[in-house]
Amino acid sequence: MVQAQPAQQQRYSYASSPLDLVGRVREAQHLYRMWQQGADERVHVTLASLRQCEERLQEHFGIKLEGLELLDIGPGQQLKYMRALSVTNQVTGINTDIVPQGFYLRDYVELLRHSPMLRTAKTVTRKLLGWDTRFEKTLAQCVGVRGFPRLPLFRMDATRMTFPKESFDLVCSWSAFEHIDRPRTALEEVARVLRPGGIAYLLIHLYTSHSGSHDPRTFTSEGMAPPYWPHLRPGHRNTVRPNCYVNGVRLDAWKRMFQETMPGVRFIHERQEELLPHLHELKAQGELSDYSDEELLTACLVGVWRKPHSR
Repeated sequence: MVQAQPAQQQRYSYASSPLDLVGRVREAQHLYRMWQQGADERVHVTLASLRQCEERLQEHFGIKLEGLELLDIGPGQQLKYMRALSVTNQVTGINTDIVPQGFYLRDYVELLRHSPMLRTAKTVTRKLLGWDTRFEKTLAQCVGVRGFPRLPLFRMDATRMTFPKESFDLVCSWSAFEHIDRPRTALEEVARVLRPGGIAYLLIHLYTSHSGSHDPRTFTSEGMAPPYWPHLRPGHRNTVRPNCYVNGVRLDAWKRMFQETMPGVRFIHERQEELLPHLHELKAQGELSDYSDEELLTACLVGVWRKPHSR
């Protein structure tokens, strides 16, 4: 497949979010705690998510994650799903951020040219501390390869993809669509670039979940603790420090967009039932009354869809 060139981009990073100096220090502390959990655990989570994806695709459509031309939207700085999937598939990725692969000088020149200083500083710090290298080596060992090749990754807007129509067998995404400011347009683009019979597997981290604000503190092992849903409660909202842009789309709106752009889409709700007693307690106190239990307890919504064959 002839690879598309990146679409024209502004100087933008989804990870850009205004914080003062104290906020940045706290963010760094919590991100460091996340990384202290170790590469083994992060790789385990990645591979468990992929196994779950394959089980779901097998259940709904009878397909395996093998021999596919695949697009990963928003693969993140470590390209974790792209790399794991590349062992048995032909994988392409798109991202709004520049993602250096290894220590290619050109990648870092592009990073300095196009990325905000904060994004650049985070990336360089991770590389210098060896976090990305340890993760990549651990992932390679777990999937039975010596290492990963340089993968085709383009700086491209998911709402304006430059790939020809019907380019991919599978379009997948993990926790990226909540960072897209025109998600309906991105869903339309997914439908366009899928081949007839192709599959979309799109996992969205819901804004209305406990960790939906993307405050790094909610992602650590101590994060599943009071105050619950702080970004949705007026008394706690000013304590929230998100580290990236989040579009704030709610569950029902996501479902409408999916159903309008991908008729026949199926939904999977990944729920946090352990929060139910805390939710009942808060609602008894008159809080969170504007939100349904379903949207508060659903951490992630997965849309799975097969593009119909042309008649």
